[in-house]
Amino acid sequence: MTPFTLRHVDEVVANLSRENKRELAILGHTDVEQAIIEMYETSECYLVRREGESFIAVGGLFFTEDQDFPQMFCMFSNKIKENFTMLARGSRMLVNFFDKTQPNMTMTILADYEGILQWAAWLGFEPVGTSVVGENKYVEFVRCNPNKKNVYDSSLRPIMH
Repeated sequence: MTPFTLRHVDEVVANLSRENKRELAILGHTDVEQAIIEMYETSECYLVRREGESFIAVGGLFFTEDQDFPQMFCMFSNKIKENFTMLARGSRMLVNFFDKTQPNMTMTILADYEGILQWAAWLGFEPVGTSVVGENKYVEFVRCNPNKKNVYDSSLRPIMH
């Protein structure tokens, strides 16, 4: 796992899964390279790879003003099925890394991808609802850091005297 830099853009564009390219198109991105550059500029992201091989995934956190918690994202290589064990290890490593600084994270995943929905649940994200954008249905997930005591709704927090 290494910090994502601009020198990784060409490799990611050349090897990005067709599912991720479809999602970028759904989100209105007509140029995959420009979308990856925007990701680099607007998020904290990391590249996961087996040494000496092409990338397996790019994942990170988006921080926006209108959300209480950062949005975790992950984009996968077109060789995701060949490297699933490595992807699983890298995903756990990434989530554990973010747990050091984040009490909670969210994810929004296109409902069409059952395997990715299961992957999110395996990582400890819980489905909390759905949303529809255009013709596409998304599943909303939240993950509370198991190492931190946290109450999502401040009205449920104990009162200190």
